[in-house]
Amino acid sequence: MFGYSMVQTVRSNAHKLDKPLREQMLSMYKPFKWTPCFFHSVFEKMLLKRKTYSVIVELNQGCFDQGSMTVEHVLKKHQKCQLRHSFSKIRCVSANVTPESLQEMLVCKDIRKIYLNREVHALLDTAVESAQAFEVIRNGETLTGKDVTIAVIDTGIYPHEDLEGRIKAFVDFVNQREEPYDDNGHGTHCAGDVAGNGASSDGQYRGPAPEANVIGVKVLNKQGMGSLESIMQGVEWCIQYNEEHPDDPIHIISMSLGGKLFRTKTSRKIRWFALWKRRGTLGLLYVSLLEIAVQMHRRSPVLE
Repeated sequence: MFGYSMVQTVRSNAHKLDKPLREQMLSMYKPFKWTPCFFHSVFEKMLLKRKTYSVIVELNQGCFDQGSMTVEHVLKKHQKCQLRHSFSKIRCVSANVTPESLQEMLVCKDIRKIYLNREVHALLDTAVESAQAFEVIRNGETLTGKDVTIAVIDTGIYPHEDLEGRIKAFVDFVNQREEPYDDNGHGTHCAGDVAGNGASSDGQYRGPAPEANVIGVKVLNKQGMGSLESIMQGVEWCIQYNEEHPDDPIHIISMSLGGKLFRTKTSRKIRWFALWKRRGTLGLLYVSLLEIAVQMHRRSPVLE
């Protein structure tokens, strides 16, 4: 098995391939256990050209333009390959690649790492109440989320009574619709957990920030499924929004979603979470739903 082309590629470039992608690349040889040996070479050549992976390519600092051109040049030489999206803010591109094109890309010095474009799902396992976030008082002031804008990257936001007049914007990366909607319900649920004012329940089901504004960023479909790529589109849109609206920006991004857990000793954060390091210039704070509960005010020390 160690003589197979992709096995050698994974062994030589493990530092440039995330674990899920390495596993996918090696799994292409599983059917070989039930295939006569004299067919292996023929089948491998066929798989190298026809098998496809959806990936996220992270480029080195200062190499986005050159790296993007290099990736595009490689992909154009191979059938079934496609450059899908470019994310200049976070130095990444998404693409459909074959094993053969992937081998060629790995020798490119502009590429830092390649990730499998994994599926993600809407998840919410813990209630906001567990954060003891209702009636939070700081410096003698009750925090209600007034003058704070929260972008909910999820399945969308339905214009529910509890959010009336506070959905500032909406963008749809799934169906490209313009009016706010939610064909799953999870995004509306998360928005209500954060900023619902309890209008439809006489205040019984009020969120910790009942005066905050929300922006719906739909990246998950009606089954609550998406990908790393779709989430990156949403995050980059939020960055662009702040650049275009410096006087009325997004203060917080909420993402209550996740994918299959892969444990590694030296696992690195995926690229958009590294944006945390740039929060001073972007003015964005990336937190989970529960953490949002205590960061609802523009004057919070965490945001300054």
